[in-house]
Amino acid sequence: MSGPSPGRRLPTDSNCSRAPRTPRADGGDVTEHECTARIALRFAHSCVVPGMHDLDQRSLLPMKPTENTLVLGSAGFIGSAITRHLCRNGATIFALGRSENESRENGVVRIRGSIEDSGLLREVLRECRHIVYSASITTPGTSANEPSLEILGNLLPLSRLLECATEFPARHLVYLSSGGTVYGDGARGANESTPLRPRSYYGAGKVAAEALLHACSRTTSWTTTILRPTNPYGPGQNKTKGFAIVPTLFQRALDASTFQIWGDGSSVRDFLYIDDLASAVAAVFAAPRRGVHDVFNVSSGEVLSINELVEMCKLVSRRGIQTEYLPPRGIDVPHVSPTHAALTSATGWTPRISLRDGLTQTWDWILRNAGEQRL
Repeated sequence: MSGPSPGRRLPTDSNCSRAPRTPRADGGDVTEHECTARIALRFAHSCVVPGMHDLDQRSLLPMKPTENTLVLGSAGFIGSAITRHLCRNGATIFALGRSENESRENGVVRIRGSIEDSGLLREVLRECRHIVYSASITTPGTSANEPSLEILGNLLPLSRLLECATEFPARHLVYLSSGGTVYGDGARGANESTPLRPRSYYGAGKVAAEALLHACSRTTSWTTTILRPTNPYGPGQNKTKGFAIVPTLFQRALDASTFQIWGDGSSVRDFLYIDDLASAVAAVFAAPRRGVHDVFNVSSGEVLSINELVEMCKLVSRRGIQTEYLPPRGIDVPHVSPTHAALTSATGWTPRISLRDGLTQTWDWILRNAGEQRL
């Protein structure tokens, strides 16, 4: 990943003159990214409907900065689900992502941009006390032969955010790690004290990010919470090569192509419905803080082998799925089933969507997108 683009310089009579004017730390001109963010933020503070009662108009305004939430990576599968869920809970969300469509509606201010754009990042941090970090550019497969992707694409942007901690004190950051990769061969029944021994560069990158956040919580006024979800799935997730097994299986059911399995299919995974993960994030923000740095597994407790998942997807879709077995990959662990007991104890959160129901909702979403009807 390259560094932030300087953007084109804007004339002094552009729309940026109507946005909040915050001097750049480097004394330079305002860039296009910064201008766009400032317009969006000003719009967020001035969005009222003529003719409405004053009280009704005030209800459209963002809440105080202490109550606003910034979701980083909001255009992705996990980030978008978290944004929708937190918005339904009445929070005002600032959603920042590279693929966002800029708008302000239903309590969400959507801003297109990069975490590495320091001016843009500082603009939104001024508005928000709560932060959800769901941004990532890698999967276990994509960085398997390029460990530098974890450093340049994931750890560097995170470090840019943490550099803002002294300038914007007393924030609470929730980071989405990976319960499926950080424990390595010890992931069966793992709790938060289980040693971290990742087998992939992806998992190693998550462990490194957790270490950065632990250090941040000890050296600044920020509090941090690490969430380690297992295998999120659900409507909105697109198939990815070597990743996102549920939509890939359903796509194979749809187009009658072959699903490839590394190994003999006996590997066991815990599958977590996306809305349950989003509700876990909300539960963390709502619960009393236990310390400056907390760590929680997020799992469903429903585990299946890959072979069993194939059979369940056949049952849900009422279609056949052809399979092909390939040599095992070194990055795959045999059994992933961490316990979520600590999260339940601290917040009261429990998963609500069964695997069968979650797969059914996912299949229905895939059919709608494909323009087909359930058999």
